[in-house]
Amino acid sequence: MKRILFLSFCISTLCLQSGLAQNTINGEKTFKASCSACHSIGKGKIVGPDLMNVSTRRKEPWLIKFIRSSQMLVKGGDPVAIKLFNDHNKIPMPDHNLTDAQIKDVLAYIKSKSAPVTVKTITTKPSGTTTSTKPSVTTNTKPTTVVKEKDDWIDAEYKLKSYAVQHEINPKELNAEFWTKIEASKLPVSPQQAAYPTLNNASIEFLTVKSVYRPMEVAFLIEWNDSSKNNEVDVVKFCDQFAVEFPLNTKEIPSYMMGNKDGMVHIVHWKAIWQEDCEKGFQDVQVKYPNMWVDVYPGLESYLDRSKRIYAQDITAEMIVETHATGNMPGTYSHNPMSQIKRKYPVEEANAEGFGTIATQETQQAKAWAEWKDGKWKVCVVVPVNTGNRYKATFTDRTKVAFALWDGGFQNIGGRKHFIPWVDLLLQK
Repeated sequence: MKRILFLSFCISTLCLQSGLAQNTINGEKTFKASCSACHSIGKGKIVGPDLMNVSTRRKEPWLIKFIRSSQMLVKGGDPVAIKLFNDHNKIPMPDHNLTDAQIKDVLAYIKSKSAPVTVKTITTKPSGTTTSTKPSVTTNTKPTTVVKEKDDWIDAEYKLKSYAVQHEINPKELNAEFWTKIEASKLPVSPQQAAYPTLNNASIEFLTVKSVYRPMEVAFLIEWNDSSKNNEVDVVKFCDQFAVEFPLNTKEIPSYMMGNKDGMVHIVHWKAIWQEDCEKGFQDVQVKYPNMWVDVYPGLESYLDRSKRIYAQDITAEMIVETHATGNMPGTYSHNPMSQIKRKYPVEEANAEGFGTIATQETQQAKAWAEWKDGKWKVCVVVPVNTGNRYKATFTDRTKVAFALWDGGFQNIGGRKHFIPWVDLLLQK
């Protein structure tokens, strides 16, 4: 009888342990899919707070409500939720359509990865005794991890090596021999769901990235699968795009999500529609609608040599830039960077300090080129660094780099995009 009871106890214990292990496995999958882009466990703040030992700071029912919809608690006046929202630059944590069981699995996973809290037991001297009053401290065998509030450098989950080259890096040489000798990194991408408008589902799984550098520039060769080439000038269609982002320096790493207040980022942005402009000439309305017919533009009844009358449907944007009629294109006339007619490279350099703050740099030095072939984009981006310009990235042997992707075929635009959070860029000597 005793043997039967002992065997039943062992089986029950094993089943319980197996269940707990499965909970943490499920929790890990959910955490990596929905939480890891903004939160770490023991590695410091990313966008949101470090979640190590979060279950010791907040009760489970509150955590379940907050994880499911933090803004509901904020709008409901919950003081803890409001403080967290204000302390993290008022970046709203997106709602998560998770069951209670899924959230509990995430919390179980976080707990399994958290350092145990040190327990101190103080023994006081009983009355009328001569026992030493020196406190005895009892701790578990696993030390507590100490996390600094601000850390100059927190290792990212993924690493990317950049190799030194001596010769000029020409972005148009996408198949240059040196690229074939460079180690590639395969980086998984995620749909952006931290700020509206969000991307519900990813259409791209990963990027393959190679990198080389010179003293004042760093280059990336990026490839990803894309079944369609989206580069048309049409108000109801969307454009394929790619962007790479750096912190201005490595002293205090800002949020990878467009930076934050007092944490500026350097962004280089390539667009497929600009690529088409550079290769074939500016795509004006008549490219999309070749049979268009409108009246003449004032000042262009005759062209340069005044030998013939030219109608609007025959006039290209490049012609207008070259004449006195540029005033009919106010965006171009005022040097709006989005209204450029002639581009040397299909890329823009910009800076940002948080959502909605992106601004074009006055000095444009970045270069890029791309090709779409056999259902795949290959893009080379060359970024100026260490130039002495305070709006461009500066670093020595390492920095952080983040990536963003827009799949025009799936109506990606603005915040509706794919992303890769900070990756450690390690310069190889």
